[in-house]
Amino acid sequence: MKELHTGANYWNTFTTGDTEWPTLRESLRTKVLIIGGGMSGLLTAFKLHEQNIECVLVEGKEISEGSSLASTGLLQYCSDLMLHELRKMIGRQKADLFYRSCFRAIDEVRRIASLLQQEVGDCQLQSRSSMQYCSDLKDIDKLQKEYEALSSLDLPCELWDQHIIVQHFPFSKRLALVTHQDAEINQHLFVIRLAQYLSQRGIKLFEHSKASSIRQHNNGAFSVLINDQYTIEAEYIVHAVGYHSEQLQLTELNVKSNRSYVVVTEPIADLSSWYNGMLLWETARPYLYARTTPDSRVIIGGLDETSSKLDRDKPSINRHIDRLLAKLNELFPSFHAAAYQSWNAYFYEPQDGLPYIGLDPSNSKHVYILGYGGNGTIYSMLGAMLAVPIVLGNANTAEHELLSMLSLSRLSR
Repeated sequence: MKELHTGANYWNTFTTGDTEWPTLRESLRTKVLIIGGGMSGLLTAFKLHEQNIECVLVEGKEISEGSSLASTGLLQYCSDLMLHELRKMIGRQKADLFYRSCFRAIDEVRRIASLLQQEVGDCQLQSRSSMQYCSDLKDIDKLQKEYEALSSLDLPCELWDQHIIVQHFPFSKRLALVTHQDAEINQHLFVIRLAQYLSQRGIKLFEHSKASSIRQHNNGAFSVLINDQYTIEAEYIVHAVGYHSEQLQLTELNVKSNRSYVVVTEPIADLSSWYNGMLLWETARPYLYARTTPDSRVIIGGLDETSSKLDRDKPSINRHIDRLLAKLNELFPSFHAAAYQSWNAYFYEPQDGLPYIGLDPSNSKHVYILGYGGNGTIYSMLGAMLAVPIVLGNANTAEHELLSMLSLSRLSR
């Protein structure tokens, strides 16, 4: 499997308890086989377990060690593609359904994190507001239109002018869109807590257990070969392999490969000038994004580049680190922030800005949850929420419409 990120990673410095799961040593039979032990796979296993749907999860490498380690843990109901833009692209009804669904997905992540905290341990989830500030005067109209669109759905938001911004922050911007009921999370810890919780309840999770081939019988059931030795018989297969696209049963993905850079700072003595720990991002594309951490650091990322390769060139990496720190110190001059750790990772961005979630157009027993884009955790949650009605065959009208909108049939267009 290819590497998804490179560098020194902040998230695996936390003490998490038991983080090892067995390798498959026998052949099994189950209702649903989940391939992938990251955010999408574990959330799907959790939702299936809640509905008493039998499932087994296999991961070719280590559970939680994929793209979850590269995420910055910003949970926002707003997408990289603004609501008013999405309405023009796919129509108002579908766009509104998508945004409302993302808003519900954050609430679901919040509910699950609260349960995990009670049962197995903290995930460092903290409710936050987000501020998307105007990078350029030409973006003022864009933010105003987005505020009107979000307000029309009663999604919690405000528009801050320059006067309000300078009252709360040490920098000045002409306009900002503030959204409420977003959150930040330690997503690596969240995935581990999910795995610990499910293991305690008897859900079979296996790592170092690679699915090497899939065969479908005449009765519709699957036989999946694991590590070229054991088989798992299943009625449904959920493909939650994230950016390990070489494992997909698909010929081509209509995505663009990008590379993003992240810096975690040394602890900052005084974060009081960062109002309420708001999640920050901007209107520019590619955009800067930043958040604080429970141990008084700042995580800042961006400088996205079109590339399918990781950056391993030390001078190039250092230039990107310096640029990110310069942007942070420009916003918060009193920080004098210095780098503690940094990494770069690549990610997929669908051409139309929407994740791929739903059934294989040619086989209704293959379910895909591919939360590609800048809002991956929310898309993973959305996919897990939709997996249950797919398996039970009881999707309601809104779920059918959502699945149609996110369908993999878009790949052939």
